[in-house]
Amino acid sequence: MTSQGIVLTSRQFLAFILVSYAVVISMFIGDGLRNYLVLFAAVVGGMLFVLFRLNLQRQVFWAFLLFFIMTIQSLFMDDSRQLGSVALTFVYAMGYFAIAGLLDIIEDKRAFLMKVMRGVVFAFAILSVVQLLTSLVGLPIPNQIASKGIWSYNSLANEPSQLGRIVGISMLCYLVLSRLPGEPEPSRLRLKVLIAFVLTMLLSGSSLAAVAIIMVYVLSRFSLWSVLLVTIIVLMWPMFSLIDFEPLQRAILLANNMATLDIDKVMVADHSGGLRVAPLLIYFNDFTLAEAGFWLGYGTEGLIYFFQGNISGIGEDDIFAGFLPAFAVVYGGLVFVFFIWIFALRQANRATLPLIAFWAIFMTSSAWNTQVFWYGLITIYVTWAASRSDFRSLSVRAES
Repeated sequence: MTSQGIVLTSRQFLAFILVSYAVVISMFIGDGLRNYLVLFAAVVGGMLFVLFRLNLQRQVFWAFLLFFIMTIQSLFMDDSRQLGSVALTFVYAMGYFAIAGLLDIIEDKRAFLMKVMRGVVFAFAILSVVQLLTSLVGLPIPNQIASKGIWSYNSLANEPSQLGRIVGISMLCYLVLSRLPGEPEPSRLRLKVLIAFVLTMLLSGSSLAAVAIIMVYVLSRFSLWSVLLVTIIVLMWPMFSLIDFEPLQRAILLANNMATLDIDKVMVADHSGGLRVAPLLIYFNDFTLAEAGFWLGYGTEGLIYFFQGNISGIGEDDIFAGFLPAFAVVYGGLVFVFFIWIFALRQANRATLPLIAFWAIFMTSSAWNTQVFWYGLITIYVTWAASRSDFRSLSVRAES
């Protein structure tokens, strides 16, 4: 009875932490759009290591080594802001490792995770429809945080492009898990999830979400057929400009101008998307392998040198740059690669490669101390854990 109670409680805690990393509820948002719900969930996750005596994964050792290096570098740079950033990274990582430890207790990982991912997609879809209906009749839009309103809804995210990332990788995780060995879900239920996914992404009005729909389909296949599909899309790329769908038009214009490497043209094409691409273009144009800072980091002063005042539409005193390339600028290329190996490449297998690709394409433009960035890493880990669990189950059956 006791063990059954512990398993049930662990499931509830796991679902709470996992969902907290996925959703944004306006009442928990503070200054700077900081989501205190996910920070609370991460701290609770840290306490669960004691409550449930969770096993520490080998990955934790490498992560502590990473945080130690980041801390030493911050002390060497004598930068209190950088130390605060390391502390916040550690908090987000606590929730990540709590999910890893709790998932280790659960036996039916695949079924449990599919239920959670399915629930995330449905929750976003329901609130998106509610936001649409309330805006059409002129009522206050619930949970509206940073969206334009009519035909551009944030649902359970901060803003529409974040919705595209969260719902996109949740759907991809669901599809990848559904192809692992195990009891198949009813086709009618899978169709409902698919409809909810497409509806939510379209109602966001985000060009990123429009592209993410295609990428989820392609990456979920991850076969020769997906290569063929990508080839067809590339060959028919000019034809997409004839489709009268404004988010898709912005995405096409942005992609066409990225090839020029001209930051001003990229920003004019799609300001929202350009903001995420511009820092990477600036860094690629300005970095040099001969500098020690490229390998060992420039500290936060490097962000000022590379990005401050160099992106149109951003204040002269403001800095806008995501994990790629800002993390590499602050901590250096060596620590950057170490981080990528610990939280992404170390978990690479046939099941997780599509999620790693989606995370690399859509989520590395987010700052590393944000929930959307860590939610992407979490989906990679839980998929990896489920795929390993199913592999062990098949091995046991074969031996018996």
